[in-house]
Amino acid sequence: MMKRFWQIVKDLIKNRLVADSLVVLGGGMVANLINYLYHLSMGRMLGPGDYGVMASLISVIYLGGIPLSVLSLVMVKYISTFRGKKQMLMVNFFYRWIIKKVIYFGVIGLIVFLFFVPLMARFLHLNSYQLLIIVGLTSFLSLFPTVTSAMLQGFLRFNWNTLVGLATALTKLILAIIFVCLGLKIPGALLAILLSTGIGYLISIFFVRELTKSKFSTNAMKIDFDGSGVLSFALPTFLSISAFTSLYTTDVILARHFLSAREAGFYAALATLGKIVFFASSPVITVMFPMVSERHALGGGYLTLLKFSLMIVLLISAGVSFIYLFFPKLMILALYGREYLSASPHLKFFAVFLSLYSLSFLLVNFYLSIREVRVVVLPVIAAILQIVLIILFHQNLAQVVWISIITLGLLLLSLLLYSFVNYGKAQKTFAFSRRSCL
Repeated sequence: MMKRFWQIVKDLIKNRLVADSLVVLGGGMVANLINYLYHLSMGRMLGPGDYGVMASLISVIYLGGIPLSVLSLVMVKYISTFRGKKQMLMVNFFYRWIIKKVIYFGVIGLIVFLFFVPLMARFLHLNSYQLLIIVGLTSFLSLFPTVTSAMLQGFLRFNWNTLVGLATALTKLILAIIFVCLGLKIPGALLAILLSTGIGYLISIFFVRELTKSKFSTNAMKIDFDGSGVLSFALPTFLSISAFTSLYTTDVILARHFLSAREAGFYAALATLGKIVFFASSPVITVMFPMVSERHALGGGYLTLLKFSLMIVLLISAGVSFIYLFFPKLMILALYGREYLSASPHLKFFAVFLSLYSLSFLLVNFYLSIREVRVVVLPVIAAILQIVLIILFHQNLAQVVWISIITLGLLLLSLLLYSFVNYGKAQKTFAFSRRSCL
């Protein structure tokens, strides 16, 4: 029995998905822990009122980061495909082509964002434009480390990418504490994000240069690069990322708008704790996407990767939800302090919300990795439904989070039905081999 157990352990260690997931999971857990220390320290140092403002502004950064997430997925998809086919010249060309596009569209996006700053300030009940200007600059600067991070993921250099993430998170935490202690308060907390983003980019450049200098054997066959192909994949990816970003950020922004300042602060704290479920499972999705993309491009098997990823995400979600269900007061007291303790009864519901979110996010990313783009319609509908329902029903904190649970539950159910209907088709259309999957 024990011999069989150790054999299973050895097989798991040799599995590329498990090995890379452990690297990303280990580093990601540390980075996420540091990010949570940032939120927890800011929550304690700023108090519920100011923390609610800060959390709503960070949600705006998340929404502004939608193009970044699209850019990342598109780059990982193409780079992993080119790398799998040993077309290093195409990787270098594509990398430089993307950089040019990023600078051009990034400047345009920043100008458009600044134009809407007065409107956003009124919606979020802000007295000045200063905070939103910092948010806009942060979103613009984030474009560049997104490009380098996608390059590292496409090459399956998860260890290097994890190191950059750790350095960025640690810098943000240290600078935020220093700035807030100096009396800068919310502007200081946001400036820490801006500066740490720049530092993370400088570190990532070093690793990317090592990749582009490497001598890769290239096939004699040359392919013509078609930019329209990028657009055809980027558009559904944009819709998917927009929907999923909206699903876990719009609720925080609308809570800031509709609820009292104190309740909005409670909601922001609970939402941050709930995101532990997603951030703990996201490394699995990060590793799965380029691996499935590469195997799909080469005609290899990949369905077992999906099943294995679903199992891991489900276990992680269940574990965190169990802790929140039985020890909510302990978690709130230890992480945010007594001032937030009255919000503890709602914590278990946020765990359910983000568990449904994580499973749905994994399924949609799997389909994007094999270019099954029709599925993005489902999260778009869910995101719109969530916004409409919160606008209509927002009497208290519990009502807002229950709307999110119902919305994500319907989304996950629809995705499972979609997978069930298309599973037979996938088996007929794509090669499936047990030996090549693990």
